[in-house]
Amino acid sequence: MEPHRIERDSTTYDVTFERAPEGWVARIRRTSDGAVHVVAFADGVGYAADDPRGSLIAGCAAAIERLPWGVPTRH
Repeated sequence: MEPHRIERDSTTYDVTFERAPEGWVARIRRTSDGAVHVVAFADGVGYAADDPRGSLIAGCAAAIERLPWGVPTRH
C-alpha cells in the first residue's frame, strides 16, 4: 500500500503501511525529529470495505492526536 503524509499543526508525519497476517501495521514517523510510533489495526471492524486505505489513514490521523510525542532521547 502506498505511503501517506499527514500534517497537523505545522508538523508533518510520514505513514507507511505493511500487511500482517492479522491486519495492518502502520509506522507513523514525525519528520521533524524521526520519532516513530507503530500502530496495529486488526482485520475486521472499522474498515470501509470499499476504501481500506482511507480507513487506515483516518485511524492514523486519530492516533497522532492521542500518541505521546515526547522528545526523543539521544544515546
